[in-house]
Amino acid sequence: MTKKYKIDVNIVDDHTMLVEGLSKAINRSDLAHVSHCYSTLEECRLRLTQWMPDVLLLDISMPDGSGMDFCRQVMEQYPSLRVVMITCHDEFSIIQRMMDIGVHGYVLKSAPVQEVLDAIVAVYHGEQYQSSEVASIIERGKNQQIFLTPTERVVLQGICDGLTNPQIANTIHLSIETVNWYRKRLLAKFNVNNSVTLALIAVREQFV
Repeated sequence: MTKKYKIDVNIVDDHTMLVEGLSKAINRSDLAHVSHCYSTLEECRLRLTQWMPDVLLLDISMPDGSGMDFCRQVMEQYPSLRVVMITCHDEFSIIQRMMDIGVHGYVLKSAPVQEVLDAIVAVYHGEQYQSSEVASIIERGKNQQIFLTPTERVVLQGICDGLTNPQIANTIHLSIETVNWYRKRLLAKFNVNNSVTLALIAVREQFV
């Protein structure tokens, strides 16, 4: 009787407890096994030259770089490698950016383990996978339009230029408190929690 093949999975994430728990859950299944785990992108990059898994589970926020950039690079270098993002980033713009890159799957860390297993199997068989929550975020995001006032656009431009609130306030002759209010309003409108992500999205979507 032929032994059933298990999908070979590698995990790239610096959260030790999550990696250990996810590895155990995957290894208990009849579908896949985790052969290697990496806490940095560089570790994974070096190992991929020697060992190629079927599926790579990758976090976006890593201590030594961007999982987005790494994803694009490894997909170009290793076309047969299937990549699933496992992340806490639930912003529509970031998910859409990963879809544009061509990532094979996107699952939130809050998703049940079964959805991770479903993603592994789906992408291994050449399909694209989005967890149920991610699919809902995409659907809502596609139906949502962002409208900016002239002042919001000026403040957004300042943020994209790397200016502080006092610098923006001095430029457009508003109080620092008012600029801070506009910054918070922009974060809410774009559904992000920091100015770096806001600037990335604004440039990508050509708001500035």
